[in-house]
Amino acid sequence: MIYAYPCELAPDEDGSLIALFPDVPEAITGGKDRTEALTMAEDALVTALAGYVHAQWEIPTPSQPATGQELVAVPTVVAAHLALYSTMRA
Repeated sequence: MIYAYPCELAPDEDGSLIALFPDVPEAITGGKDRTEALTMAEDALVTALAGYVHAQWEIPTPSQPATGQELVAVPTVVAAHLALYSTMRA
């Protein structure tokens, strides 16, 4: 499985952007601009998915991105760990 999840960037009251993941609702972050928000989104996604592993929950399957959503992928080494974890759960 490819661990790339759709991410919504929404404006915050202070002009920054909030990053939300419909498939991983625990991953919420933000940044002052698009670049920072997406960088922080990757970190939030990795952290939330690590929480799934710690809680022994199933890793959510990424949905198809909707119009206007960004795809955020976890780093390759994290994807390998998640794949191993998912295989062990099965």
